[in-house]
Amino acid sequence: MGRLFLSHLSALTLLMLFFTSACLAQEDYFVFKVSGEPMLNNSTLIKRGTVFMKPNMMNIKEQDTVFLINQLGELFELNVPNTYSIKSIENFRKKSNRSSLSIGYFSYVWKQFSNQKEIRQRPGVVYREDRTIKLSEPMDSIRFNVPAIEFSWKNNTDASRVYFHLQDLDNNHISKIGTDTSSIILYRDNVLLQSGRSYKWAVTAQAFPDFGKLDFNSFELLTKKEYEKLKTEMKTLEKALLVLGFSEEDIKTAICLDYKFCEG
Repeated sequence: MGRLFLSHLSALTLLMLFFTSACLAQEDYFVFKVSGEPMLNNSTLIKRGTVFMKPNMMNIKEQDTVFLINQLGELFELNVPNTYSIKSIENFRKKSNRSSLSIGYFSYVWKQFSNQKEIRQRPGVVYREDRTIKLSEPMDSIRFNVPAIEFSWKNNTDASRVYFHLQDLDNNHISKIGTDTSSIILYRDNVLLQSGRSYKWAVTAQAFPDFGKLDFNSFELLTKKEYEKLKTEMKTLEKALLVLGFSEEDIKTAICLDYKFCEG
């Protein structure tokens, strides 16, 4: 599993700024954080990841706040009741967003949102009734250091018994557990789960599915040393985001969603 190290963020930021400056001005913004119930075009509730582009209008009411980001890693805050066009956003840039870490972070998040938007807009993507098993927790690609992991899913099939599959990516061994429930808890027992190893998991209605066609979620169970190192790196980013006015809880949630580093 690839790792994203904070030490690479400054270089990544400079590279992105160079190429972006040679292109047309960025027109798309993505919503990074929302408080209240702001609306897009007075019809759609704005949420994290919502794209803001021409000719849309953003409706901000009392108690509403919206943080937007652009491709350059710049942060914009809207908290005054009004109707905003995309042209007006430039006037609400957060002047305190000068840290190379925060700029690199927001550039990275913008790219993730942009990739998700591209996938949703691909021709031929048709959304039908979900008759599969949808994996819920833990989220895909998460990294953590915990004594136990609760895996949960939503069973949209007609099967009452399902099969949980856990693959150790170090040796490719797959453990299988049949269950009539929608969750299972495994412990870091140095047998099924060991620190310092990467895994992927899936749940199927068949005991012996075609593993080549399965959609897996992956996770990494960090050693204490790996966990402490990553925690130190994230603390540096947290300090940069605190300066921008985000609460510790907001930052913890964002890092979990964006960097897949989650604590408790």
